[in-house]
Amino acid sequence: MTTPGFRKGRSAGGRNTSDRDGADGFISGSMFSQAQILHLMKAEFARARRHGLSLGCLLLQVDRIPHLVDLYGVELRPTLRQTLIQLVREHTRGADLIGMIQEDRYMLVLPHTNVEQARVVAERLHGIFNKCEVGVGGRVLNLTLSVGISATGQSDAMFFDTLVGQAEAALDFAVGQGGDRVLSFGETQLLGQDPTAPHQD
Repeated sequence: MTTPGFRKGRSAGGRNTSDRDGADGFISGSMFSQAQILHLMKAEFARARRHGLSLGCLLLQVDRIPHLVDLYGVELRPTLRQTLIQLVREHTRGADLIGMIQEDRYMLVLPHTNVEQARVVAERLHGIFNKCEVGVGGRVLNLTLSVGISATGQSDAMFFDTLVGQAEAALDFAVGQGGDRVLSFGETQLLGQDPTAPHQD
């Protein structure tokens, strides 16, 4: 198995995705819908547990989106979506899958990827995105990205939605710390914060 790297070519541990819903994890140049990416995540999680494989999950969110949409209009959202699609196409493997999990949040499923390798991917995407200049309405915006990471082996997740929830908790924590950062679920626990724990009144 090779370290998660660029989409050019397939990893030794990867598999051909051309028989799935879209070549290279995309449908007609777009990303998977929420229902599709959750279905694929569930299937990859089951496969990882069955064969003892690693599986990484990244949740990505451009910082301050509601505020930016108020300033520059709703056309900013599809512009950002295409920017993220292009970024993932160029800087991940063909076996990696991206889809919209919420209106402004995107999930990247990384088969054969442990938490350390998932961080390499997350840091790469974070750094490259933060250098992008996104144009909207004749203005060029310098934007930042926050990423939450989870992976099998990092926790005792028994179900795929637990793994997704851990990545979401890490992303929420990153955003709550001001954004523009990459955090794993395990790091939030080391910081003395368990975002998934119930709040005490």
